[in-house]
Amino acid sequence: MVFRKLRNHDGTPLVALDRDDLVLDGVISADEEGREEKTMHVQRLGKEVYVVRPVPEDGPITPLGETELVQGLVGQEVQRMRKQGAKSPLLQ
Repeated sequence: MVFRKLRNHDGTPLVALDRDDLVLDGVISADEEGREEKTMHVQRLGKEVYVVRPVPEDGPITPLGETELVQGLVGQEVQRMRKQGAKSPLLQ
């Protein structure tokens, strides 16, 4: 787990993202000279929870509920509820 400090940049709070992770995900180029500036979408989900995603150049950003991560979490919750025999509109 990596911890980063919140920094002040001319009055704007900033936190750095890991460059290697951004390269791995294809958000930026591995070539330092070929690195482009990317538009990022920051979404507050709730108290102390934020999601940062790159904005695709060829279209709109995918709704958060349709992302692989959220779909996987929903699937896990449905399985948990089935095991407990819970009644939910999700399970019908």
